[in-house]
Amino acid sequence: MRRFYQESWQGIPFTAFSHISFFHLAEPRFYAVFYEELFRRYKDWDDLPSIWRANKSKDARWLAERLRARGERTEALRVLSIGSGVGYMEKILLDEMPDLELHVNEPSTVGMKWLRRHIPAERIYIGLPPACLPPDVHYDMIYLSTVDYGIRSDEMAHLLADLRTQLAPGGEIVCLSASLLEEDSFIGSLVNTLKIIIRGALHCVGIRRQQFWGWRRTREEYHSLFLQAGFDDIADGRLDDGFDTYWIRGN
Repeated sequence: MRRFYQESWQGIPFTAFSHISFFHLAEPRFYAVFYEELFRRYKDWDDLPSIWRANKSKDARWLAERLRARGERTEALRVLSIGSGVGYMEKILLDEMPDLELHVNEPSTVGMKWLRRHIPAERIYIGLPPACLPPDVHYDMIYLSTVDYGIRSDEMAHLLADLRTQLAPGGEIVCLSASLLEEDSFIGSLVNTLKIIIRGALHCVGIRRQQFWGWRRTREEYHSLFLQAGFDDIADGRLDDGFDTYWIRGN
């Protein structure tokens, strides 16, 4: 597992709206301020970068294919999105499956601005899961799309275990990650440590300010997290979505 840093997101430099910390992980307040700035600059999903939208559209359609593979059912499938962000994937998923009962979660109400037009208020959960989720509602699928990077490994294992108890019979948890670490050799770790020292020095003197964004994990570390959470039927792979997104799921 290795730390990594960001200077911007969705074309918005962090120095334009917030205090940046090289040493502390971005907290819900950071994201709330970010979304305020995003909604000031962009008026709708179509204003977001086209490459990013194409990637998220492919990911959403891949999820829809997995859901359709469950076969015909008399009742609607129920799905929960953890950390929905700006909600573009969720919008595409509903376009693909209009009858889907989609529930969404975000730490802050700010990011829900556009998605509230499509999701009933009673299916929107604000706060940190699992505490903000109704314990008596169970889901056919729970997915986390590119949010794992900001969760410490011990917290991630506990979160997956807690979410596992909220799956309906035959349900699955899917994690989509844009922060896969291809290898974690000694030399690679040493080089990464030197890079962090240099980045830290540049940050402190104000030449290149960066936000501590989270952690990259290897495939083996992702499998370990799912095993710690109690899953024994685990599969993974890569998506042909332009970003080579890594996915791992447990039933």
